[in-house]
Amino acid sequence: MTVGERLKTLRLKKRLTLREVASKIGLAKSSYASYEGGYRNPPIDKLIALAQLYQVSTDYILNLTNVPDSVESLQKQQLNWDGKVLSKKELEIVHQVVELMTEKQQENIKGNLRHMDIG
Repeated sequence: MTVGERLKTLRLKKRLTLREVASKIGLAKSSYASYEGGYRNPPIDKLIALAQLYQVSTDYILNLTNVPDSVESLQKQQLNWDGKVLSKKELEIVHQVVELMTEKQQENIKGNLRHMDIG
């Protein structure tokens, strides 16, 4: 599936017209139609706007993944790994690992700042 095909599928799924999508992301209808037609690829700012509009990741639009999850899904305490939703227990483990990594990073930053203190 091409980027244009993915965009068209997402638009039709949301039951939006070309004009509606173009308006929502600040484009002329013909410009957006060129994305779906495969004549042009959206620039980064429009790619982000489309991902937000369709509530999917930019990777999904770009066909780098077939998992349409957006960043919002992470905020809903849902995380996928290779297309499989992680269980609550697995999420707790991931959360603990991230906390440990963050704490270690903060310790390293504080240590570097103390080392740089000339006073």
